[in-house]
Amino acid sequence: MSDLYDILDPWGPPSSGATNASAPASTGGILGVSNLEESSRRCLDNVALPVVYAVAFSAAQKAGGGRVTRDALQQTLEFSGLPRHVTGQIVLTADTGADSLAQRDFNLALAMVALAQKNMSPTLESVMFHKEDLPVPELDGVETLISSSNMHSSMPPGRGRLDAPDDPWSSASAGSGAVASSTAALGSMSLATNGTETASLPANADSAKKEHQQRTAGGDSSASQTYVPGINMDELQWKLDKEDVSIKESAEKGGIVFKHTNYEISTRSFSSMVVRRYRDFDWISNYLVTRYPYRMHANIPPKGFPDNRIKGLTRFASAILRIPFLRRDALVIQFFTNTDEFGHVLKVGNLDMEAEDIDVDDELGNTPWPEVQQTYAAFDDFYAQVARDEERYRTQITSLEKIARYKQAIGDELNVYSDTMRLVNAPRESVSGSRKFHVQAASKRTLDSNLNELSMSFSDASLLEKAHGEVQKTISAEYLRRMYDVVISMKLMMDRMRRMEKRKDIQRVCERNDTNRKAMAQLNGESPGADSDRSSIDRLERLLREDAAELQLLNHEQRCIEARFYLELARYKCYESFLQTHYHGYIEEQIKHHTMTLNAWKQALSTADDLPTDPLGFIS
Repeated sequence: MSDLYDILDPWGPPSSGATNASAPASTGGILGVSNLEESSRRCLDNVALPVVYAVAFSAAQKAGGGRVTRDALQQTLEFSGLPRHVTGQIVLTADTGADSLAQRDFNLALAMVALAQKNMSPTLESVMFHKEDLPVPELDGVETLISSSNMHSSMPPGRGRLDAPDDPWSSASAGSGAVASSTAALGSMSLATNGTETASLPANADSAKKEHQQRTAGGDSSASQTYVPGINMDELQWKLDKEDVSIKESAEKGGIVFKHTNYEISTRSFSSMVVRRYRDFDWISNYLVTRYPYRMHANIPPKGFPDNRIKGLTRFASAILRIPFLRRDALVIQFFTNTDEFGHVLKVGNLDMEAEDIDVDDELGNTPWPEVQQTYAAFDDFYAQVARDEERYRTQITSLEKIARYKQAIGDELNVYSDTMRLVNAPRESVSGSRKFHVQAASKRTLDSNLNELSMSFSDASLLEKAHGEVQKTISAEYLRRMYDVVISMKLMMDRMRRMEKRKDIQRVCERNDTNRKAMAQLNGESPGADSDRSSIDRLERLLREDAAELQLLNHEQRCIEARFYLELARYKCYESFLQTHYHGYIEEQIKHHTMTLNAWKQALSTADDLPTDPLGFIS
């Protein structure tokens, strides 16, 4: 859909060929295993699979004592060379909860392994999408399992036992709590269930991350793989058509001398109703920019357009509650739930106005730092792409609004046209002249009657056109406007990052540090002299310590900017999944409109066919 996939895409295949942009969006297999339909697990039943599938299944059966247990599958997947947490995710996805896995589920697991080895998403959705062109899984040495009855004796070197206490995927005696905690270690993704984020990464996730870094440093063949960035995948944030907030203008004006407009804000998630003024919205918007400078967040509409202000404020408030990290902010909660005046809340509250501190390692999870740097190196290219997205969505919104106006105009003209067909009957008798041409003939009476019916059909078509124009304006264009807001949020965030980046400051401090070190070396190289030399050395040592501290702080801030850009770029890309909702609804509405219009014109055609055609019938 977007050229964004053509610019150094850190979440897609590394090749420059066709990307997987059209593949179905997925948030990982574990989110919906219990709800997968049987048909989705049969997607490989009629696919001719390579011999390695049968060989691996036989090896897993041998290792499992005649049946493929979950541990046997995990043991087999160890030969894929994938990181432990990736194979663990595949096992969770393929496992149906039975005592042993059927060959169908085993084949699904191997197919996901093959996709992961080719830098693709290891999910059932990806298997279904690529079932006709699946890559061949590479399981070097899996045949050794056939000649061994001891599972652990055949494990590749460097792997722990599958029943080790810190194994997040062991389920034999773990219970639901252990499985739930282990899911937080999948890649670096913070998966949310029922609107609640999972806990932070446990210790075993740290070990998996270190293992991946060691494999990357050692030149392992799987080091070029990319994984899902560590963003909250709560689906609510991508559903721009959902609104949690209702805003209406309050009947009571605020202020004693200078009156101002108040707005009543009702939220379903908080089950609350508060009264706020525009200045309160503006304050919370500035707070979000100060508190979360390196994140995308909602944009407040300008104050100068009162006619569209309620719609804009509704989009702004709904966008805040749609984003997980904003929905949990203490001041945001106060804004939507505290019935006191917001100015009073700000006075008595202990507000944290400092920019959020980011734990880069925790945010990135197992993502290699060179990949983050490579993505940030293409900052200008991504900025240009966001600017093109802005222009594209703005043009689409303008076009839809024009279409809506044209539809309204067509409806108005059809209504005028229908009025002209409602003819007033001529007098039955003339005052003067021949009676023959003043008395209505039978055909004329039939014509007038049918024209009245035809006028009603034209009127129906007029109403359909007007209704369609209103839908184009209030729904289709509104949805695109919300997508446009996301693009503007991304662009403004990138503008802030440009202003706040520290690379020039780092270079300046490094140059000053080098100068001071050279001066220090020169003083130390000379023979001890007067006290002035000692004081100069002390001064240089103090400057070097200050430079080291400043450089450490600047490097940390720059790492935060680069890491946050990487993650927010991933969020930006995820928002494009909403386009399916938009275009599906738009096309569905077009079909509905044209079907109803077609039926209206068919009825009009039937009436038109009944109009009299005999010329003499109008004068006899």
